[in-house]
Amino acid sequence: MPRRTRLLLGLAAVGIAGVLAYVYGWRGPARHVPGAEAYTVVANLDDFFDPQVLRVAVGTEVEFESRGQNPHTVTADDGSFDSGTLVHGDEFSHRFDRPGVYAFTCILHGKAGGIGMTGVVVVGDVPLPSKPGAAFGVGPGRETAPTGTGATIRVPADEPTIQAAVNASAPGDLVLVAPGEYHESVLVRTPFLTIRGEDRNTTILDGELKRPNGIAVIEADGVAIENLTARHYALNGFYWRDVFGYRGSYLTAYANGDYGVYAFGSRYGRFEHSYASGHPDSGFYIGQCKPCYAVIDDVESAENGLGYSGTNAGGDLAIVNSRWHDNMAGLVPNTLDSEGLAPQAGALIKWNRVYGNNRLDVPAKHYPYAVWGIGIVIAGGRDNEVRENVVVDHATYGIAVMPIIDEQFWTSGGNTVRDNSVSHSGVADLAFGGPGGGRDCFIGNQHDTSMPPGLESVMGCGVPFGRLGGGGLDVTIGSLLTRYIETFDDSYPHGDWKTWPAPKGQTQMPDALTAGATPAVPETAVPGAYVQLNRDNEAILLDPQPREVTIMAIPLDNTPWGLVLGLYGYVFPLVLLAVWISIALWDLTRREDLTSRRRLTWIAVVLVVPFLGPVLYFALGRTAIPRSTWLMLVVGGLVVYLGLAAAAALLAAG
Repeated sequence: MPRRTRLLLGLAAVGIAGVLAYVYGWRGPARHVPGAEAYTVVANLDDFFDPQVLRVAVGTEVEFESRGQNPHTVTADDGSFDSGTLVHGDEFSHRFDRPGVYAFTCILHGKAGGIGMTGVVVVGDVPLPSKPGAAFGVGPGRETAPTGTGATIRVPADEPTIQAAVNASAPGDLVLVAPGEYHESVLVRTPFLTIRGEDRNTTILDGELKRPNGIAVIEADGVAIENLTARHYALNGFYWRDVFGYRGSYLTAYANGDYGVYAFGSRYGRFEHSYASGHPDSGFYIGQCKPCYAVIDDVESAENGLGYSGTNAGGDLAIVNSRWHDNMAGLVPNTLDSEGLAPQAGALIKWNRVYGNNRLDVPAKHYPYAVWGIGIVIAGGRDNEVRENVVVDHATYGIAVMPIIDEQFWTSGGNTVRDNSVSHSGVADLAFGGPGGGRDCFIGNQHDTSMPPGLESVMGCGVPFGRLGGGGLDVTIGSLLTRYIETFDDSYPHGDWKTWPAPKGQTQMPDALTAGATPAVPETAVPGAYVQLNRDNEAILLDPQPREVTIMAIPLDNTPWGLVLGLYGYVFPLVLLAVWISIALWDLTRREDLTSRRRLTWIAVVLVVPFLGPVLYFALGRTAIPRSTWLMLVVGGLVVYLGLAAAAALLAAG
């Protein structure tokens, strides 16, 4: 099938799915979301399990999927289950019907007792062992912070490895790591530890492209990690999961296979004074928390797929004082059905410098390519505030608010874009893509272009009826869909995280050698306060912005067909709505079979309910208009709209 034909069919399918999802609330095929169903997945990779530690409810069926190139087994340490040898593509399932802690091993690449390729499934509300033969607390968020000063365990003076030091530690201790390369993947299950490097740039955890995570903190509350570098891990540099209290300070993560600095399902946290580059997902990530009670303050994220990605994260979540540049896209808080607590809502993005997120040679999974060239995009999020940021030099949009399609069609709603300085954007500095859920608004922003034009007038925060939703589809949004479709067969530009170069040396933690342990005690130590940093001496120098002549945000230097299709595709939804309303009102005024009350009710429905009002009348109002005629109006109009969108996208794709 020719490439353009495939793109056309794919775009039409995406568009139709979006319309169905929006109109009928279609949820799509069921997916296996941990916590939502009695089913979850563990991946067998080379040579580790992902996740290494999994907590599930009693009665959950866990499916082990062999995704590595080598053969593996899933063998319970107590002999209760055994998959036999699995090769790439094989699956093995086991149902966990009793509470307990179930350790398992790949006997080809490990041994029972936590040696080599091993994992743990924790079933029910039982404690997760902090180390062999010991347990603590009764679950995340319930441990009591230690009082007094703990011991200092030095690596390698006291213990030969970081993992050995962690295993020998107690809550409140400091693990202090001397400079050197440490070829290990550290799993932390003891709460309220502080793990610190003596030198940020030369105390390095190296995964050698085969280990899962640099340091993974699983259900261990209050763990702080400081002044370290993690590189060449197959998954993440630094990772906290299901914890209550966490902090990452003066960290460097680069050239890891997923995220740099990452917290999931956790509350009361802080990332600060840290750097991330060369990650195919995002440099920094906080996901699946509501409220999060978290702060990202004074970090730098460069040369990643996304600078920041926060799926279903918000509520007392502040992203401030940081630099996001030279990624494929900048900051992307988003809603997805594949994680819990949807929709994303309630994040503050403030005092950031966001520039030049247009790179196509950086490591990236498929979804960063779909939003390439956008500085800040709220994708299906609600009640976020984007304010007082400097957003410069983006190929498509500076700041955009738009819906997102996953299993459901998630519209934006209640987002405020205020007092930002936005310039040098390829299509529009400010953009709103509909349909929206209402209450989105733009006010006080320094900008040159917007889409729709006059955005702060039609969707200003103080404009009556100006926050009802809406939006359109132009050539550029069509090209976003085209890029998304192109990723289906991995034919999109991106670099390789495995060969990404090291960054320059980063700022050291003050008093790293002398400061005592500083655990991340929830509400007391984290998330902590933040204030605006002075960045007046960090001007972003660009050539003067060309004053491009546009009509409705479509540049006149476009091709003639691109200009026509872009303009027509943009205004067509309004034209279509006007036609539907006019015909419905004409029919209502001429009908003699309706009572005055019923006529007024239908008129109100047609006028007040956007788009669906006239459609409901055609379908349910017993109109005299022939069924074939109104079906042609509704279905045919939508088909024409999708055709325009597809044609515009094809032109944009070149």
